[in-house]
Amino acid sequence: MPRRASSLKDFVNVFHPIALKEEDEQREFYQPTAAVRDNRKHEFHEYLFKRIEASTDYDSRILVIGHGGCGKSTELHMLANKLRKAGMAPIIIEAREDIDLNDFEFIDIFMAIIDHLLRYAEKNKLKVDAGLIDIIHKALSTITTIEHIEEDECAELGGSLSASVNLPFILKIMSKIGASLKIRSGLREELRREIKPKISDIISAVNAFCDDLNSRMSKGGNRNKLVVIIDGLEKCRQEFVEKLFTNDASSLSAIKAHMVIAFPISLYRSSGGGVLQSYFPSQEVMPMIKTHDPDSGRSPYRNGIDVIKQIILKRADSSFFKDKDEFKVLEKIIYMTGGSLRDTFYVLANSAFEAYMNDRESIDEASVDYVLNKFASDLFLRVDSKYYNVIQEIYAGDHEVRNKEALAELLYAGAVFEYNGERWVDLHPLIRKHVSARPKVLG
Repeated sequence: MPRRASSLKDFVNVFHPIALKEEDEQREFYQPTAAVRDNRKHEFHEYLFKRIEASTDYDSRILVIGHGGCGKSTELHMLANKLRKAGMAPIIIEAREDIDLNDFEFIDIFMAIIDHLLRYAEKNKLKVDAGLIDIIHKALSTITTIEHIEEDECAELGGSLSASVNLPFILKIMSKIGASLKIRSGLREELRREIKPKISDIISAVNAFCDDLNSRMSKGGNRNKLVVIIDGLEKCRQEFVEKLFTNDASSLSAIKAHMVIAFPISLYRSSGGGVLQSYFPSQEVMPMIKTHDPDSGRSPYRNGIDVIKQIILKRADSSFFKDKDEFKVLEKIIYMTGGSLRDTFYVLANSAFEAYMNDRESIDEASVDYVLNKFASDLFLRVDSKYYNVIQEIYAGDHEVRNKEALAELLYAGAVFEYNGERWVDLHPLIRKHVSARPKVLG
């Protein structure tokens, strides 16, 4: 991520909606937001850290629930940094990088976890018992891996299979398995079909590996140091995420490490969300930043708007928002994106690009209005017409959606937000804008 913007071209890049990580040049962009989410004293990542710190053995199983774009990823990276400083070992699985977002199974997630655990051992120069490497290798060996992956690797190394089985060799095998599962190759379905019956052996091998890593990292006692963090599942096709937690939650929660998993609020609010309690007893909802109150006039909530303004001004100077009424353009963007940081950044970046294309030196209201109108239309097109009646009810002032199926679908589409610090639902302000401008659009 670039440093503070010094031109409109910089501005477009600095407002890509990606998570802040722990690198020094990005820490300066972090802005505390807990006070305008649910009046908590501590930031969300600090709360998660205390959950893990207070747990014993391997009992920390946490679902982090929230809207896409509410800031979960940034908080999870802040958590990872805090865990490292405390001597723990966070292993971060990024859905966007590690799996096919549109077609994945539990096997794919599990292979990514194994790969990251092995790479953590290599990066930190942790000596891994040769017997454990052999156990992991045997657990992963299938007809497909032997014929299409291992033989090629051995041929490249110029040695026999028995002489090649070590940590670098297993890492190369895992890299090729991961690529085959992510890319729609002819091997993907064969690998899944052959690996699935061996899951219990693979879990046993991985847990033995986790025990070994923990013993090597611990300086006394048998405290669990490993924390597996899975982020980005809300970016995946919902049906695959639902299948993952419906059919395979028991396997996922069987890993001997603390687990922190970002989970889509749309599935959590669906009728099937209740089954998760057995496997993930800690379910923490990350509230949206409130930018307006649920009164009939949707009065601006100044504290929330001001905090998002500070997030923006850490990345770009106020001179990018020149207008007759100082900050009018900036506050309009914040209010119309309803507290979603991802949507706020999307509108900022595209408004800056629109201004740049029109040879402007700052972001003007005409550029912002063009982007807001286009985004409002795009958002409305995501809404299935069978939910128009629910949209109408919320538009008319009903802030409690009782139809769980409708709520789940509208949350998934980004058409409604749940301000869960106070548990009320409202339309995305741009959906409201679209409906207001077209009174007959809901039929």
